[in-house]
Amino acid sequence: MKTKAVVVAEIPIWIQLNKVSKKYMDALANRLSHIGIRRHFFLLLAIADKQGRITQQELADLLEMDKVAMVGILDALSQAGLVKRQASTEDRRKHWLVLTPKGEKHIPEIRKAVTDLNRQAFSVLSKSFAEQLPGALARMKSELDSLVSA
Repeated sequence: MKTKAVVVAEIPIWIQLNKVSKKYMDALANRLSHIGIRRHFFLLLAIADKQGRITQQELADLLEMDKVAMVGILDALSQAGLVKRQASTEDRRKHWLVLTPKGEKHIPEIRKAVTDLNRQAFSVLSKSFAEQLPGALARMKSELDSLVSA
């Protein structure tokens, strides 16, 4: 009995990417469980990178997240004592997102956990494929962006 060769176009890539993403986030959450959150470490890193000069809307735009979902996530991070909102002195409608001292304390550890996890995840790939993957994913996203906006 012959087996049919899998055609790349037939692979449900979104399912595979979703599975990889979920496993990645689970591994990261396990490693960082003592921080008191299970998800959204990437928001803390994005806020840290902007050094308190990013608004809730800018963060939602940067991460391509729904504004309502962003509010809920920031509320949870705020309740966990990791993030605070500071009123802008230039515009009363704006609030800057700032890490609390507790949030700042965890940034080096989160960065190290991400670096270690990336290294481990990429270790199963050839060096050339691992080097090409981020660019390939970015090109795929760009292509899909053009389809969505068309």
